Amino acid sequence: MMRTLEPDPHEIHPLGVVIRMTGSSRRKIIFYCRKGVIAPVRQEGEEEWHFDGESVMRLRHIEMLRQNHGMNWAAIHTIIGLLDEVESLRTELRFRR
Repeated sequence: MMRTLEPDPHEIHPLGVVIRMTGSSRRKIIFYCRKGVIAPVRQEGEEEWHFDGESVMRLRHIEMLRQNHGMNWAAIHTIIGLLDEVESLRTELRFRR
């Protein structure tokens, strides 16, 4: 069962906790890491990966797109890329003000 509260973006969680928080499987999380969509903040072997709250939020978003909207990996990858671009543009706009 996924928690509804947003995690602190700077809080660090071990892989097992991330699996419970996101409803994602270990295999999917490793897949997303290999595709560069998320990255562990600490890695001491595959069983000892730790992720920050931002990765947890991103994984929740990915799972929502996959489960609720039936999106495949190609669509999810495109959407995540577009969301990253929007965030980059927002940051640039804030910097210019």
